[in-house]
Amino acid sequence: MTEGADAAFRRFVAAERDGLLAEALRLTGDPDRAEDAVQRALARTRLHWGRRGADPATTAADALHDAATGEDGGQVLESLDDRRPPAPPPPAHWRLDADAAATDALGRARRQRRVRTAGLAAAAAATVAVAALVVPQPGPEPRDAGGAPQPAADVPVLTEPTRGTLAGDTAFVEAARRADWGPLTPPPVEERRVVLATDTPDGRVVLLAGTVDEDVRGVWLTGPVGAPPEQLTRSVPQDLGPYRPASLLVGGPGPATLVVVTAPGDEVEVSPRLQVGPRGTVDRSYEPVPADGGLAVTGVRTTTAGAGTSVRVLRDGQPVYRAGVTAPSLPTGAAPGLPAGPAEVPPLEPLRPASARPAERLVTEALTDIAVPLGAEPADLQPQLLWAGTLPMPEVPGSAAVVVGRSPGGGLVVTTWAGQLGATGAGRTVPCGVHTPPGTTDVAGLVVARVCDLSSPESEPSDAGRWLVVTAPAPAAAAAVLDEHGGLLATVPLPDGGGVALLPTGARDVRTLDAAGRALTEVPVSAIATEPFGDYGSGEVR
Repeated sequence: MTEGADAAFRRFVAAERDGLLAEALRLTGDPDRAEDAVQRALARTRLHWGRRGADPATTAADALHDAATGEDGGQVLESLDDRRPPAPPPPAHWRLDADAAATDALGRARRQRRVRTAGLAAAAAATVAVAALVVPQPGPEPRDAGGAPQPAADVPVLTEPTRGTLAGDTAFVEAARRADWGPLTPPPVEERRVVLATDTPDGRVVLLAGTVDEDVRGVWLTGPVGAPPEQLTRSVPQDLGPYRPASLLVGGPGPATLVVVTAPGDEVEVSPRLQVGPRGTVDRSYEPVPADGGLAVTGVRTTTAGAGTSVRVLRDGQPVYRAGVTAPSLPTGAAPGLPAGPAEVPPLEPLRPASARPAERLVTEALTDIAVPLGAEPADLQPQLLWAGTLPMPEVPGSAAVVVGRSPGGGLVVTTWAGQLGATGAGRTVPCGVHTPPGTTDVAGLVVARVCDLSSPESEPSDAGRWLVVTAPAPAAAAAVLDEHGGLLATVPLPDGGGVALLPTGARDVRTLDAAGRALTEVPVSAIATEPFGDYGSGEVR
């Protein structure tokens, strides 16, 4: 980043920031979130500065839309009352002036560039290491010629000596080493590692690991305290890696035990659930838990549907890992928070006229998807079915449902789901995304514009399977789908308070219209959901 480019960027910020703040305030409805979105957009603009064919104003506008509509991880108010009030007035003073905003954005851009560079280097190093993997036993931390400690990603986790309360029981540890791995091909007995053997308030837990054909694999063994290895139940951990912390949840619903295996010396923090506050803000709060020698065992609470728990691991004071937890009862490939069993969901009547009632499974999964991260039972979210409709798909028609819940923190949580289900409820469902309006928002006035991707799972996503789902209150009779320049791409009728259409290429915003064609409200088309609701984390922190 040259000084000349930095100076030009500062001039750009001075000239364009006020307009960006006004647009962000319109999109988010909240000054704090608006300013945060602008700073993220400015940082991305600086990262793209000087690229051939890149226009800074266009880059900033696109980046602002992504930041304010949640594509880069934010949560914003994207649904408005049908008598939409004007955007809130800007504060008397923004937190940053133009010069400070430019300095902050330059710093963010430099950090992002350093992180990307370091991530590529660490990934390359990890690839080389795994290619000839025999995880070494713990020893003095190796240092390079300059005396720097080895990268965090290269600190082995799946090592002996065995951790846990049963580590001193030689007979048990050796019996565990010889335990059956089921259909999973194990390494030779002498090459297996008993990483963990411990008793917890909710049962016995063992973690075995080893390498077969350069592939790191392992099994969890769980069961009642006192049970020998051959009587413990096997389950295969997901995303096991030689340098990746491993965690498992045992017990529940209600009180349960979380077991976390890390590198010796790591610190462990736990977030019990996602928090959605009364203003619609979304956050997680992490608290440290005792960890000793690469093992943390702590109590958590779960619901009948799953756990909202996320684990964060720190090394030398810096986060190196953040992810959700799974339980051995979950199916192979389960994502964090997946229901452990059917949730109790009360029958819901749609608030707006519906041409067809959604399948019970669709509503149940929609509510469970938001309840689990919040650490709540679905019925406790005061759920409401805002709207449901039919997707005119060939052979088996699809359906969509927009469901609203109220978080324990007071904010609203609005989720859209779509499915292609038969009469028995069999078939597939997909989440289309979540947004979190403030708790004071009038549910009856919500406007939602979501994309549901029901492309064939056997092929790449295509426009043929992407549906735009729109619901709005009366007097809205239709929705105009607009491109980034405000040009009309399509019109979606809203005869029953909602409607669906195949997503037009380039769709950016939706403007609702009354029967006479007069404009009522305008909201952005929400980005296609790429991450599950819950902000659990996806593993290594780069």
